[in-house]
Amino acid sequence: MSNLWFEITAQVPPSLVEEVSDLVRVVAPGGITVEEPVDILGPEEGFRVRGDEPVLIRAYLPSSELGAVLTEDLRRSMEPFPSVELTARPIFEQDWAVSWREFFGVVDTGGRAVIVPSWIEHEVGPGQVAIRLDPGQAFGTGHHETTRLCLAALDSLARAGIAMLDVGTGSGVLSIAAVKLGIPSVTAIDIDPVAAEIARRNCDENGIGTEVSISAGVLTLAHRGRYELALSNISTDANIGLAAAFGAVVKPRGDLVLSGILAPDSRRVVAAMEPHGFRLAAMAHERDWCLIHLRKQ
Repeated sequence: MSNLWFEITAQVPPSLVEEVSDLVRVVAPGGITVEEPVDILGPEEGFRVRGDEPVLIRAYLPSSELGAVLTEDLRRSMEPFPSVELTARPIFEQDWAVSWREFFGVVDTGGRAVIVPSWIEHEVGPGQVAIRLDPGQAFGTGHHETTRLCLAALDSLARAGIAMLDVGTGSGVLSIAAVKLGIPSVTAIDIDPVAAEIARRNCDENGIGTEVSISAGVLTLAHRGRYELALSNISTDANIGLAAAFGAVVKPRGDLVLSGILAPDSRRVVAAMEPHGFRLAAMAHERDWCLIHLRKQ
């Protein structure tokens, strides 16, 4: 049955989420989801996160011989983690395409940008801007701490007359927020071509055309753009790997905002950026995650 898949769920202690996520991604090239324990508040009202409870990491594997091999590979990779519980259930594509929507409500963190799912009618308050969003398979709904931290940083750093680079754009949420908060020119990059397509579609849904340039690929030293603000919401090691490229593309006295970083890794990230002209300007935290704001000397 070509439309039958297996949903593989790993129930993981919070301290192991990053490590187990990396292992699950190896056998799930289509991507994974990371679901924190939440209380659903009601239709269109979003949710409340419950701290210190196991996190669910989900992957979807085909009901085929390949799927069986990948599942066995995953089971073996979990043997060093006896506290991780693996379960599997069959799921049909047409069911899973829309079932996740019940968990995706309006995200209003009190700043100027409010994320509104494309299938929900919601009127924002005075001084706020609405970001209409359908994330599809891309990261960036606003429910994850790293995205919320980036939105808060944009609230203070977005201004007219500058250009911004969005690395790991995912759903395009931060690029859209940047334009709606006053930045006239944004360049967005994502390593995943599917995410780049989704970001373009979300920009179109928000009436944003020429303001955002989107491409699939990796930021390199050959990148020609130069920016007053660069924002990268990816991961600790990925951000560190781009340190030289950030040093090349961020203008003197420009701002570099890095997220997707677990708090214990913050010193390592700051140290990696210093040889490329960056100095720590500020740091923000939400639960286990941190955002690092650096300024180019």
